[in-house]
Amino acid sequence: MLRYFIRRINLLVITFLIINLIAFIFQQNQNLFVKTDDFWFKQYALFVFQNINGDLGVSSISGKPVFDELVSFLPATLELCFAAFLLSFIIGIPLGTLAGIYHQHWIRNLILSVTMVGYSIPVFWLALLLVMNSSLMLGWFPVSGRYDLLLEIPQVTGFGIVDVMWLEPQARWPALMSILSHLALPTLVLAVVPTTEVIRQLSNSMAKVMSENYIKAAATKGLSKWQIVTRHALHNALPPILPSLGLQFGNVLTMAMVLEVVFAWPGIGRWLISSIYQQDYIAIQGGMLAVATLVIITFVLTDLFTALIHPLRRREVYAQH
Repeated sequence: MLRYFIRRINLLVITFLIINLIAFIFQQNQNLFVKTDDFWFKQYALFVFQNINGDLGVSSISGKPVFDELVSFLPATLELCFAAFLLSFIIGIPLGTLAGIYHQHWIRNLILSVTMVGYSIPVFWLALLLVMNSSLMLGWFPVSGRYDLLLEIPQVTGFGIVDVMWLEPQARWPALMSILSHLALPTLVLAVVPTTEVIRQLSNSMAKVMSENYIKAAATKGLSKWQIVTRHALHNALPPILPSLGLQFGNVLTMAMVLEVVFAWPGIGRWLISSIYQQDYIAIQGGMLAVATLVIITFVLTDLFTALIHPLRRREVYAQH
């Protein structure tokens, strides 16, 4: 296990260096790097060292350090992504389990058909439909923004749901309700793709687990299907799909960038697209480095977490190494 952990950390470091190399070459081609007589490897090492220390340069538009802007915008995007993943697990696990239990049954076909429809719908189109119907016509949810403009929520952590705890008790509940109402629509749209992925992968994993001999032995002991699923099947079917869901974080982050424009969500995606329009290359480079590093770290941590909690995954690790 220690060797596997070291290999994953090595993968993380090597990938980080490759991403920095691509950004370094981009910077050289854009003449954004100060010309010196130093060997290119020394310049590259200095570039990596500066990035590790949070020195991502200064935005040519705002005049502020890129790292400071990332810190101010990134929590809003992460809050949206975390809410979408939470919703995808709440909806996806019961439906994926049901589809896996009723393998070769019309229930599974119905669930997977609805899943494919959800997966094929473009997120920006679904976002516009929901805005027109549930916000503009019915008035159920706010059209855009992160919370009401009249509210003054202190930026302590950057996560709105957490920062309301610093408000006075009488203002805390209205502020929290405002944040949740603004979070509802973008979360619902952003959760569509990870939910379909949870359903699809969990149904396959559950169907495979339900065909194992220990499940048949549990059935012969007189356990009900509900007891078999909750006691034996689910905790063996769920961990194998976690690494691939970790990879989904990159897709969710990409879709969040599009949705932030539609819902005027003040996150890193809206900030990056604004930087692209204004040709702020320093900000674009710093933002993409941060996003790529975040995706890699999420994947490696998810993989290590799966290996720690899942005995079969640990057995595969020992067999491979």
